[in-house]
Amino acid sequence: MNHFTVDILTPSKVIAKDIPAESLLVPTTEGQINVLEGHTHIVSKLTTGSLEVFGGADDADRFFTVSTGVCKVIGSKVTVLANTSEESVEIDVGRAQESLRNASERLQSSDLDADERQKFERKVERAQLRILLAKENVARK
Repeated sequence: MNHFTVDILTPSKVIAKDIPAESLLVPTTEGQINVLEGHTHIVSKLTTGSLEVFGGADDADRFFTVSTGVCKVIGSKVTVLANTSEESVEIDVGRAQESLRNASERLQSSDLDADERQKFERKVERAQLRILLAKENVARK
């Protein structure tokens, strides 16, 4: 039996809408939180990581990448507003590996300022997460 629904949105598109869930693991800047039925109302900042939606006996578990943004839990609705997000089954591993290679090469440059360095560090982190989730998705099959 599902206890709440989850929406995952980015500035460019709706990633998922009204996903039924019994529990949810959310990567926040304060650490990972586990949302269960009756969870207190919160708004929390996201960090780059894996968002895991557990559907219970009624629905399949689903896994998403998310990077920075916010998660809002109010009543039986969880809304995730992320800068980027992708479901694990949709990840293009080749593209993620190329992104990792490109960002890693740029980090080797000595002419980066602090903002540019942080930008490419985040790109490396996102690419590594995408590769990891894609591999885990294959292993689950």
